[in-house]
Parts: sequence; structure tokens; C-alpha cells
Amino acid sequence: MKYLKYSLIFAAAILCNMVSIANAAEFNLRIANWNPNPHHAVSVALNEWADKINKESNGRIKVTVDKAIIGKPAGQYDLIKQGVVQAGWGALPWTPGRFELSQVVELPFLVPSAEEGSRKITEIWQKHFADKEFTDTKLLAIHVHSPGVLHTKEKVTSPADLNGMKIRTIGSGVKWAEALGATAVVMPASKAHEALARGVADGILFPWDAIKSYRLEKLLPYHLEVPNGFYTIAFFFAMNQKFYDSLPADLQALIDANSGPETAAFLGRAWDAAAAKTRSDIAADPDHEINTVTSEVLSDLQQRSKTITAEWKAKAEAQGIDADAVLAEFSE
Repeated sequence: MKYLKYSLIFAAAILCNMVSIANAAEFNLRIANWNPNPHHAVSVALNEWADKINKESNGRIKVTVDKAIIGKPAGQYDLIKQGVVQAGWGALPWTPGRFELSQVVELPFLVPSAEEGSRKITEIWQKHFADKEFTDTKLLAIHVHSPGVLHTKEKVTSPADLNGMKIRTIGSGVKWAEALGATAVVMPASKAHEALARGVADGILFPWDAIKSYRLEKLLPYHLEVPNGFYTIAFFFAMNQKFYDSLPADLQALIDANSGPETAAFLGRAWDAAAAKTRSDIAADPDHEINTVTSEVLSDLQQRSKTITAEWKAKAEAQGIDADAVLAEFSE
């Protein structure tokens, strides 16, 4: 009887182990996270993408989005490239000069929404830039945040009001702030609250959602919008090439089906939803004022932006890109 009891226990243990092995993922896909905030790009978009891959692979790929931060923001792409993590995301402006072609989407007045801007820039990358940028990883998508807005401590309705103001920004926003007559203050978004509170900056170029994400509502009561945004920031979502190559053909096809323009648009929608919610909340707050530029001011801004666009065109044409054709695609 005692022998039978231990035999049954042993058999049960073997069975459990066999079930565990059968249910074990064939591939573990870890997505790096650099943002300490519960940001919608992580809490919504990337986790939904991870769940989709887990489900559609029938558990053969186990995708996890890191809760802990790994590496500095500017080092995210290299973490992916070197295989420290299997996938990740980050902002293109963090590595100046590396992805200048794809940063075309950051130029003023090009992006009506994060969804449309993300879809369009990924299509443009596929068509024009794929042999020049992101050649050392498996690029899943390029996405952007919602159209950038100017948020300030004092009311601003035209460039004349910006003379002497210090505006926090990054990427293409630096030259844009200078073209507007302001002084650009370059720093990570995580430092924005401190900079504004201490008077290091008088305003910020930010998408609507970031005003809440970084707790800036009480510091910036004035908001100026322009059609299609002052700017946007582009982000990559990429996978380590060797990891992708290690997958069997059917799982590669699954990854391919969950990358590209529509995946970019999916990532962008998360930004749009968060931006719309924040804008609605601020519009209902009597302590805040939202303004839109007049047609005369818009014409002035468009004229000022030409030098920024011309600089990008020169860099693109130096690499054999038909810059005018690329820019025209944003209006198609």
C-alpha cells in the first residue's frame, strides 16, 4: 500500500512536469521599458500588443513588457540591437543624426493625429528609407505622439508674445522654438516639472496627454493650438534581428502581421485617446484657457517653418531621397 502511494505521487509529479513542459513557451520576448510613469504607451498599447502575440501564437511566444526600467532612454535602441532585450521602443531624437530621414514626420503642420501620423511615417519608411535607417534591427513600427501644443505660464497668441520666453522641447522642436523667437531649453520630459516650477522654463511644447502625465496642469494655464500641430516626436518600436531570425517561418509571419503601418496606427491611437481625454478635462477647467491661432498668425508660422523644412530636405536629398515627393505623401 505504501509502495502504491509513493508510486502514484511520483507519477503525478511526472505528469505535472510534462504538462508544464508542454505549456512552456518556445520563445520569450521581453520588451524593454524606460518610462517610470504608468504611460499609456506602455500600460495600454504595448501590453495590448503583447497580449495579442501571446494569444495568436497559442503561447509559443511569451511576451512580457518590463515593469522595471532598464538602461537610459538614449540607449534603448542599442539594447535591442545588441540583444540585451528582444524588443523595445524609444524616441528618435534621443540619438541625434541617427534617424534623420524618419524624423521628417516631426516637421511642423504634418500630423493631424497620432494615428494618421504613425501610419503615414511607417508607410514612408517602408517605401523610401528602409535601406537607410533601422537596417540593423527588425523594425515593427514608427509611431508618433498626438499633435504638439504650446503650453505656457503666460498667454501666447502669436510669435511676438514668445520673445524672451524659454520653451522646453527636444528634437525638431528646438529649431521650431528658435524660429518662433523663443529660447529652446533642451531636457528630458521627466525634468519638465522641476524646470517650470523653478523658472528655468516658461512653457513647453508637448502633446496634450503629457500635461497630465507629468503633472503640469497647475503650472501651465494657457494653451495654443495650430492645425496639425506645432510638431510631433517619432518613436521606434523594434525587435532584435537575431531573435526574429531565430523564429520559425510561421511565427515570423505572425510578427510580420503585427507590424507595419496598421500596427503603427494602433500605437498612435493610444496617444490620441489619452490626448483627447486630457484636452477635454482642461477645456472644462475655468483656470485654463485654450486658444487657436488666427489665419494671419498661421500664415506667419508657416513662413517661419520653411527654414526647418528646408534643412530636412537638404539632408534627405544628400542621401538620394526625393524630399519633395516624401513631403507630398503627408497630404495624400
